[in-house]
Amino acid sequence: MRIAFVSALAILISASSLYPARANTTGGNQGGEEVVSENKCDFNDILAGFESKGAGGYQAENRYGYLGKYQMGKSALTDLGYMKNGSWTGKDGIYSKADFKNSPAVQEKAQESWKSLLGQRMAGSNSFLGSNLSCGKPLTQSGMLMGAHLVGPGGASEYLKSGGFCGKAGQVSPSGHRLRYNTIDGNNTCAGKYMCAGSGCETISKDMNKKTCEVVMPMIEAISCEKMPAGLQSFCNTYKPYLMTRSECSDAESMAEKAEKGPNKEQCENLSFGPGTGSWSFVLACSFGGEFVADQDGQQNPDGPMSDPACVEKLKGMGVQPRVLGQYNYSTGGQSCVVENAVSVNGAAVPFGKWVTMTCDMAVALEQWGQKLKGLGVTGYTDVQSLSCRQMRTKSGVKKNMSEHGYGRAVDIPGVIVGGRRISFGMIHKPATPEGAIMVQARQMACATFRQVLSPLWSEYAGTYAHFHVEWGKYRSCN
Repeated sequence: MRIAFVSALAILISASSLYPARANTTGGNQGGEEVVSENKCDFNDILAGFESKGAGGYQAENRYGYLGKYQMGKSALTDLGYMKNGSWTGKDGIYSKADFKNSPAVQEKAQESWKSLLGQRMAGSNSFLGSNLSCGKPLTQSGMLMGAHLVGPGGASEYLKSGGFCGKAGQVSPSGHRLRYNTIDGNNTCAGKYMCAGSGCETISKDMNKKTCEVVMPMIEAISCEKMPAGLQSFCNTYKPYLMTRSECSDAESMAEKAEKGPNKEQCENLSFGPGTGSWSFVLACSFGGEFVADQDGQQNPDGPMSDPACVEKLKGMGVQPRVLGQYNYSTGGQSCVVENAVSVNGAAVPFGKWVTMTCDMAVALEQWGQKLKGLGVTGYTDVQSLSCRQMRTKSGVKKNMSEHGYGRAVDIPGVIVGGRRISFGMIHKPATPEGAIMVQARQMACATFRQVLSPLWSEYAGTYAHFHVEWGKYRSCN
């Protein structure tokens, strides 16, 4: 039986530079390449470049009836007094759609009035000005107004309140914020795209013609087990026959391209068809990332003293925003434990869906593993469990030594989410399946990251435990 490693290999290549968890950059035309100028900060010029470039300028009209250089709809034209109850009012001599399209001066005047009105309606969100957008640049007034123009003031405000979540009203962001308004438009364009461009952010050229199989397959076909270190040759010879063929890669990409995508489709396309090699398999898996994380735990952990500034800065450099707890005291079942250099984190490369407390060093290792898992198409964990002030446990019983969980140096994870599907780490017992093959690679990545890994293959777990236990403590093993 031959396995098509869609998530495990094709995505790995495309994801080589995809670690910013939510990078909303430029949109793009299906089947072509879009390039947006960098550091262009004039509001009207940028807006026109997005809205009517190549579509007729002042004469532009899209399929939804939005008109002119700045693509104004009935709602905006009504708010500005040019329309009432669906009819033109004659303001500024505009009595018809043709009049408006043929009047550049009126369009420019209307745009200035509309920009002023948007500024008034977005005044309640001014506290977000200067905060970093997902692309790493500070939000400016122009950027905020750009987002408001795209999805309305309500949608723009919801985008900022949700921490940069692209979705529809009623959906819940990874931060736990339920959207009251859409933060995407009818074309699934996210407000963050406009905010980023309007704030002078560096944009990404997106080429929809790129094919990941053209990059992946030569690499797979060039694998030579004989050239690997002796310790890996057996593993290579065992699993190389299961690697995908060119036809399987093409079929998998075709399936992924046609499949319905999740709410993060746009930013995932930007990541893959921008700096990546253009993998629809990655886009499919990534697009559902925000929908399958667990609920927030609702606990607000207070900030405390910083016991290791270097470690905390390393975490921040990886895109994690930790809550620094310093020395953290807690108890479980009547036993008391202390976690030194404790932080509370919720994951960046692979979201946890809740805040989890552990040592800073453990958080760094877990984030490094998450970056590697993301290359396999992993978009979330089914659960992450850390602190437990107790003795070690195996299927043989309770041991006398304290578990590394007690010190915040260990984490248990039962499974991951790939392509919107929940996969148990117990599937490692079935390496001839696509899910099992991914779990085998996840274990290898874990053993290359943590000091100790206990997997379902370990004799003391087999038949009883189906989770991965990973540590950054005093023990050294890969089981």
